[in-house]
Amino acid sequence: MTALAVQRRPNGLADGHLARRHLEGDPQAFGTLVDRYQTRLLNFISRTIGNRERAEDLVQQVFIRVFRHLRGFDRTKTFSTWIYTIASHLATNELHARGRSE
Repeated sequence: MTALAVQRRPNGLADGHLARRHLEGDPQAFGTLVDRYQTRLLNFISRTIGNRERAEDLVQQVFIRVFRHLRGFDRTKTFSTWIYTIASHLATNELHARGRSE
């Protein structure tokens, strides 16, 4: 059993199962992942960069990247770690860009 299969949620399917269903063509599976992570990612990025409005844009970028690269996701890893890593990289890039422009 992979790490994704073990990552169960009390309110629904495991993240890995939702990712697999999305790749198999289930139109609602990706929306469920968005609903599951959107608020937490927004809070994480907002705290990191200190700008809520810009954090909203970055959260959208996170989900665009997840959507585009989900086929290449290593299913032996946990989805939550992967998505937070993407969010962290985008937030760090934002801080670096902000530092260069000041």
